[in-house]
Amino acid sequence: MDRPPPAQPPPGEPPPTGVTRPMGDPVEREVVPAEREVVLDPELADRIDRASFWSKFAAAAAVLASILGVIALILALDARSDDSGSDSAALRNDVAELRNDVSSLERRVASARETGADAEQLSSRVSRLQGQVEQISEDQQQVTEDVSTLQQDLSELSDRVDQVEQAQEDAAAGGP
Repeated sequence: MDRPPPAQPPPGEPPPTGVTRPMGDPVEREVVPAEREVVLDPELADRIDRASFWSKFAAAAAVLASILGVIALILALDARSDDSGSDSAALRNDVAELRNDVSSLERRVASARETGADAEQLSSRVSRLQGQVEQISEDQQQVTEDVSTLQQDLSELSDRVDQVEQAQEDAAAGGP
C-alpha cells in the first residue's frame, strides 16, 4: 500500500486542497461510444417549434404595445398642455367642487363619530343607572321584608306582654 507522491500542480496553479487531492490510485473508466442517435418525435418537434414562435411573437407584441402606450402618454400630455384656458378653468372648477364635497363629507363623518361617541357614553350611563335602580329595588324589598318581620315580632311581643299582664293581674287577684 505504498502511495505515490502527490502530483505537483502545473506552474501558475494553486496546490490542490485536501478535498481535491486524490485518495488513492485513479480508476480508469471505460468510455462507451454512443451507438444510436436520439430522435425526436416529429409531432413533438413541431409543437416545440410552434410554442417557440408564439412566445417570440407575444414578446414582440408586448414590446410594441408598451411603445404605443408611451407614445399615447406623450401625446396626451402634449394635448393637455395645448388645451385652451376655458377647459382648464372648467376642470379647476370641477376639482374645487369635488374638494368641497369631500370636505363636507369629512365633516359629516366627524359629526357622526361624535354623535356615536355621545351615544356610547349615554348608553353606559343608562346601564349604570339601571344597575343602581336594581340595587335600590333589591334593598327596598329587603327593607319591606324586615319591616314585615319587625311588625310580626312586635305583634308577638305585644301578645306576650298582654299574657304577662294578665298573669300578673290573675296572680294579684288571688287566682291560681
